[in-house]
Amino acid sequence: MPPCAAEAVLLDPKIQVVRNLAREYGAHLLAVDGMLAELIATTGEYWAADGIHPTPAGHAALAAAWLRLVA
Repeated sequence: MPPCAAEAVLLDPKIQVVRNLAREYGAHLLAVDGMLAELIATTGEYWAADGIHPTPAGHAALAAAWLRLVA
């Protein structure tokens, strides 16, 4: 289930702050919001039952993506 509109309204400004800080400091950024949305759209709630908080499988996918990003 993707996050509801109210949750998106609360999260989007925070996501933008994090993206801006990563850009400002040249930090690696894993776009978790987009990644989880893609996974959920293709394979359902296996990755994040509420659309926001990763399940154990979602955490494993994020860890693998992070390792690809920084390796």
